[in-house]
Order: sequence, then C-alpha cells, then structure tokens
Amino acid sequence: MAGPRPRGWWYPWIFVAGMALVVAVNGVLVVYAVGTFPGLETDDHYRKGLAYNDNLAGARAQDALGWHMDLAFVAVESAARSGDLVVRFSDADGRPIEDLEVRVLLVRPTHEGFDDGVALDHRGAGTYAAFVAPPLAGQWEVRVQAFRGDQVYQGVERIQVP
Repeated sequence: MAGPRPRGWWYPWIFVAGMALVVAVNGVLVVYAVGTFPGLETDDHYRKGLAYNDNLAGARAQDALGWHMDLAFVAVESAARSGDLVVRFSDADGRPIEDLEVRVLLVRPTHEGFDDGVALDHRGAGTYAAFVAPPLAGQWEVRVQAFRGDQVYQGVERIQVP
C-alpha cells in the first residue's frame, strides 16, 4: 500500500517546466530570426570582391578628372516630403561642367522597397536638378552618377527629407 507522497515531490517538475519555457522561447526566437532580414548586405559579394582592383582603378580615374559635386535637397514648404534635388558639378578650377548625363538613385538605408531612380535635367551653369517626392521622411542616401562620353563620376551623399 502506497503511503502519502513525500514532501517536495514536485521540485523536479520546476526544473522541467523551466527547461520547457527556455525551449519554447528559443523556438519563437528562431522562427522570428529566420523570417526576417537575412543579414546579406550585398548581393553577389564574391564577384564584386574579385572586381576590387577594377574599382580602385575607377576611383583613380575619377580623382584624375578633378570634378567636384555639391548636392542639396531644397524642400517645398507646400508639399510634404518633396522638393528639388540639386547637384552642381565643377572642375578642378571651379568652372561649371556642362553636357553631363546625370542620374541619381534615392536609397532608403533602413527600409527595403522604397528605392527610386531619377534623371536630372540640366539647368545651366553646371547645375542639374529634378523634383523628387520620397515616400518617407528621414534620411535618404543619394547615389549620383554623371556621364560625359567615357568619363564617369560617382558620388554618394545623404540628405534629410522633412
């Protein structure tokens, strides 16, 4: 005949419940981690790494051009999150650079799916501009590419969109 349970018989079950809680929480964290940002910053990073010397040669060629770029975002008061994106190019002597084909890519550093490209119109005196209306306020990375024949200039700056 069985007698009464000994005192503290349930103490081992505290350990089992604690371990079950740890396993459940870890399971939730694993599911969340796998379903969110994969951590990949650059697509095709191996191929881009192999082209590293070409990138260095391109940077030296850009430095030899002596071009300078000034970028500004001029917000429009009447429209939220919109304004003129203005880029001015000058050579090493400070003279404006004309006859460029200028394209920009607006990249949202913290959110995917909002990137947008636009071609800038020549406004004279080395100034190129376009009206842009980014969908979100905050910081945007502006990647500028300017072409004239086989001459290429690339620059990256950040702007604040109110």
